Parts: sequence; C-alpha cells; structure tokens
Amino acid sequence: MVRSRFGLGKSFILLGTGLLGCLAMVGVRFLFTGHWTHAFLIWNLVLALVPLVIAGFAQVLTKKGPFVLLVPLLFLLSLAWLIFFPNSSYIFTDFIHLIQRGLPVDNPNARGMETMLLWYDVIVRSLFAFSGHFLGLVSLLIMHRLWRRFFGRLWGWILVFVSSIFAGYGVFVGRFLRLNSWSLFTYPNSTWHSVLDNLFMPDAWLFSLSIAFFLGVSYLFVYLLNRSHWGDVDES
Repeated sequence: MVRSRFGLGKSFILLGTGLLGCLAMVGVRFLFTGHWTHAFLIWNLVLALVPLVIAGFAQVLTKKGPFVLLVPLLFLLSLAWLIFFPNSSYIFTDFIHLIQRGLPVDNPNARGMETMLLWYDVIVRSLFAFSGHFLGLVSLLIMHRLWRRFFGRLWGWILVFVSSIFAGYGVFVGRFLRLNSWSLFTYPNSTWHSVLDNLFMPDAWLFSLSIAFFLGVSYLFVYLLNRSHWGDVDES
C-alpha cells in the first residue's frame, strides 16, 4: 500500500525551506560586507521554480478528460516544461564566477576573513544550486509519472533520457550563448540560428553530455528514494 507520494505539496514546502535558507545566507553576507553579492542568485532560483509550476499544472490539468484531448495537452505542457527545465540546473554554472575570482592568497589552507568569505560564497552558491536542481528533479519526477501513465513505462524512461540531453544543451546555451528560455519567444529567429549553429560543436557536446549525465544520475537517486521511502504507484 502506498503511504504517501512525494509530489507538489511537499515540493513547495521544501521550496519554502530552501528559499528561506538561501535568503538568510544572502542576508548574513550583506551584514558582513554591505553588498548584495548573491542577489542575482535569488532570481535564478525563481526561474528554477518555473518547471515545477508547469509540471504542477500538467498534473492537475491531465487528471480527467477524454484521452484524445489530454494527450495533445500533455504534449504542449511537456514542451513548455522542457523549455524552462534547464533553468533548474543552470545555477551550478554560476560557480564560474568564484573560479575566476580565485583564492586571495597562494595557500589554499590560509585563514582570514577574505578567505572565509570566499568559502562562505562557495557554500551559499552550493545551497542555491542544490535547491534549484532539486526543484528541477521533482518536476522531472512529476512529468515522468505523467508520461508513464499516458505512454507506458518504456516511453516514460525514453522521455526522461531525452529531457536530460535537452536540459544539458539548454544549460550550455544559457551559459555560453547567453540566451534565456524566453529568447525563443522574444527573438525566435536569432535564437534558433544560434542554437542550431552550435548544436554539433565538440565543446557543446562535452559540456551538454556532462550536465545530462549528472542530471540523470541525480534523478535516479530521487526516483529510487521516492519509490523505496514514500512509495510510488505504477501508473502505466
């Protein structure tokens, strides 16, 4: 018997907890330095919430109705979800700013406020990245259930695999081409040209597949934990 499932309600509780923790750490940073160094990460975390919101709508809107109408609806919602899904894992790439800054001293084990602030920044960004990535994984879990229910177990996993690949390339597009999810709507022609021109570049594939592999492995953790601890229903 299924006791409870890890779904939208629990996700928003975790979101609130994670967001409060992130805001608290940003506030502490401001008290020490007087600068809102990590304010942009708050916006990135908000963007990471969008896929979960879309997945929530998909879960609610496809509960009842004629199958012939629900399938096209799920397809459109899945497409919208996929466009914004890379935002959840994008925050990991913000570590590049800390890498560029480097250590203030040659000794990696040196103490002092300047060094400790750098370590603090690493921890803050880790919390933001973990929170955003986790929200994305929960949205993927919700979409996976829907795909499995409508298309069967095999196609459910195929779509998880394809989504991970697309998300990996989406993170590449965001970090290196400096394009956003909404660029597809605001500048469709130039965005599609940039996306297609870089699609087969070796560096794009190396980066994209690395993100996709990380995303796939971490999703397996969430999927298996969900099944073993909370229980899950085979909706196929």
